[in-house]
Amino acid sequence: MKKMRKQLFQLLSIHGVSGDEGNVRKYLENILKNQMDSVEVDTYGNLLATKTIGNGEGATVLLSAHMDTVRGVVKHREILENNGVITSSEGALGADDRAGIAIILQVLRSLENIKAFNGTLKIAFSREEEIGCVGSSKIDRQWYNDVNLAIVVDRRGNRDVVVGTCGQPFASNEVGRFFEEVSAMQDMNWKAIEGGISDALTFSENGINSVNLSAGYENEHTSKEFVVFEDMCDTVRLILQAFAVINDFYHNFGEVPKENEWVKEYDYSYSKYYNSSYTSTGTTGSYYEDVFDDYIYAEESDSNGDVWLYELGADITIQQGDNEIVLSRNALKSLIKQLDGKL
Repeated sequence: MKKMRKQLFQLLSIHGVSGDEGNVRKYLENILKNQMDSVEVDTYGNLLATKTIGNGEGATVLLSAHMDTVRGVVKHREILENNGVITSSEGALGADDRAGIAIILQVLRSLENIKAFNGTLKIAFSREEEIGCVGSSKIDRQWYNDVNLAIVVDRRGNRDVVVGTCGQPFASNEVGRFFEEVSAMQDMNWKAIEGGISDALTFSENGINSVNLSAGYENEHTSKEFVVFEDMCDTVRLILQAFAVINDFYHNFGEVPKENEWVKEYDYSYSKYYNSSYTSTGTTGSYYEDVFDDYIYAEESDSNGDVWLYELGADITIQQGDNEIVLSRNALKSLIKQLDGKL
């Protein structure tokens, strides 16, 4: 997969933080125009493409990854490789999610060899995922309303099939088992699990069975980020195997449920992260100051514009428009403690 390695390095060399993905989109648009039947940039700047494969009578599958990186990616750094492990000379690597994009491009090139798949392929490269899945939420739902399965490639590590997050499932039991069985066909051991937030959340909220697959990177958003090329190759093999057999299975996928085998609905009154109490004036709640979830994310809107809070390495970033504040976790905890009960 020499072409995938080359494209990964090219993608990692294009600076494109959230809100400034234009150069990444231009690079990808030129590639997709030569391989897809139709390519468009929607009104928000997401890159969307469609292709009919074979007779087109089988499943419709969406492949998706995001074009933006966190702001910790430094311009003009050097991309290094040692025994298949790729790192940055300075700052975050940005393999979240350039690795996912490179994987999808490799799948697209290889689909010509999957004679068993007759159907429709859709590709969505989204903007501003890192600040709250903003780009994917702006995609016209009618564009992917006919999709039978959305495969997002934006998960850390290897061999994870994320089928939900924070008590919200992305897919049915049948979809989770499908991917575990497909991995066994390739003598791999991928497992359906509950994971973090990704664009799979957007697609599933709109009724599309969705998963988020490992893309091979680790320590995302930090200067210790790296990506393992062989893990990326495993993801390509899993997706291609899924395409080879999906037409025998997708009719049984069912609808996105309220919970699945791996993801149960949250009972917030008992959550270790949220303390809820009931009073005569209604429901009040406060976050425990001494505990944070593995991945921190929140959003709010006010008259000055949308506000996003997310983790950036060991720190927490609060962003509104072009303005941002970076706090240590201890500072954020202290602020929450000071404000608790005063708002």
